[in-house]
Amino acid sequence: MKNTSYQSEATQFINTLLTKPGNHQQQMQLRSTWWDKDFIDEQEQQEYAQAKVPHQAYSYFSYSKQK
Repeated sequence: MKNTSYQSEATQFINTLLTKPGNHQQQMQLRSTWWDKDFIDEQEQQEYAQAKVPHQAYSYFSYSKQK
């Protein structure tokens, strides 16, 4: 038979965080900072692709002629 009344310290900590007032609003605000970005339409995607500058091969090494 399982002991269903036991809760680990981690579970208790998470439950106390979830029950704090105002925590959900702050969580959603911080989430929107990193994850909720505006949709980029096809025209903007094409403009980004055209604006890319191609990288030169071996940009860390110079093939300049030595005199």
